[in-house]
Amino acid sequence: MRVTDAGRDFYSRVSAETGEISARIWGGIPAEDLAAAGRVLATVTERADAELAALSA
Repeated sequence: MRVTDAGRDFYSRVSAETGEISARIWGGIPAEDLAAAGRVLATVTERADAELAALSA
């Protein structure tokens, strides 16, 4: 499988637009706040994964 030129172009355009939106959303939030949010989300994800695993057991 190969990526076509059209696929590469589409990916580039979407990435550029997404980057601009992400910058507006996340811009100006202090790094320490982003780090704290990341730790909380990682903990929540870990707990959710454990709950899903327990349901499958």
